[in-house]
Amino acid sequence: MKPFEYSTPTEMVINESGNLQEFYRLANVLSKTRHVHLMRKEDDADVLEWHYKYRGDALSLQYSIYNGVILLFKGKDKKTADKIAVRLRELQ
Repeated sequence: MKPFEYSTPTEMVINESGNLQEFYRLANVLSKTRHVHLMRKEDDADVLEWHYKYRGDALSLQYSIYNGVILLFKGKDKKTADKIAVRLRELQ
């Protein structure tokens, strides 16, 4: 990484009023999606965050009691993140 070169994740709200059941349902859909691999899980009292790899890029599905269900994408191609977010929003 070059100096002053930062990469911030793209945050896309899937459902602001999403609940825990919806998070698990969307996580199941992501797990069955081609080229998506679950890397690790972080389960806290008020936040669940599951980290995936999608074609070499980092992807996280997050549930918070404050923010609902959120998709975080840390990669170069933002169009890919938009496609995944649209697909997840359609499943609601």
